[in-house]
Amino acid sequence: MVALVGLSGMILALGLLVEAVRAHPVIAATVAGTVLAVAGAWFHLLTGKQRRLADHERHISVTDGMSGPEFEQFVARLMRHSGCSSVRVSGGTGDMGADVTGRAPDGRRLVVQCKRYAGSLGSPHVQRFAGTAREIHKADVALLVTTGQPTRQAVEVARRCRITLVDRAALAHWVTTGIPPFP
Repeated sequence: MVALVGLSGMILALGLLVEAVRAHPVIAATVAGTVLAVAGAWFHLLTGKQRRLADHERHISVTDGMSGPEFEQFVARLMRHSGCSSVRVSGGTGDMGADVTGRAPDGRRLVVQCKRYAGSLGSPHVQRFAGTAREIHKADVALLVTTGQPTRQAVEVARRCRITLVDRAALAHWVTTGIPPFP
């Protein structure tokens, strides 16, 4: 019985809609066009977000086959693309934790430690970098850039030592947007 009433109501509503379209075709076309435009915009935003996330991973995947020195050059290019100046790669034996140095667009001194890892990045890496970034290299901004995933302890040490950790997701965002992850 309820289904029959519901069906009757839908038929009545459809009949009224058809009659309204016949009586006011311009208004009906405008409403239909607006509804389609809103639905299309919503669909585009929804799929665009998913596409951007896929793009992040696709672009960042180029780092997976890089050597350590190639990754350092990659980060240096990324810094230049983001408006940094005086970018210099100094990685290698004896770099004391400063693989890349440069100046942020606002003039602050950047010191970057690059770690191209597939797995977890532990707190000892952050601790070693914290010991040299500001005292030896005079960093205004210390970045530890990794393709890996920092452990909770690494994140905590970085927070306490004012080191900006750039993990794989943040690096992917930097790569695709050009917006650097440092404040």
